[in-house]
Amino acid sequence: MEVTLSKPHEHAGMACNPGDVIELADDLAQWLCEIGSAQPVLQAAKPSKQPNITQE
Repeated sequence: MEVTLSKPHEHAGMACNPGDVIELADDLAQWLCEIGSAQPVLQAAKPSKQPNITQE
């Protein structure tokens, strides 16, 4: 899960700053969001590659 940091955070031994976008395991990302240190990156829905087949 991608999150945008709201506060400084150390990730994988590297110092990250507010505004940085990092990829985390879902549980860690949710925890950081719950404590106010990050916000989830909203992903735009990707269109399906399957054709839209309607039956009449």
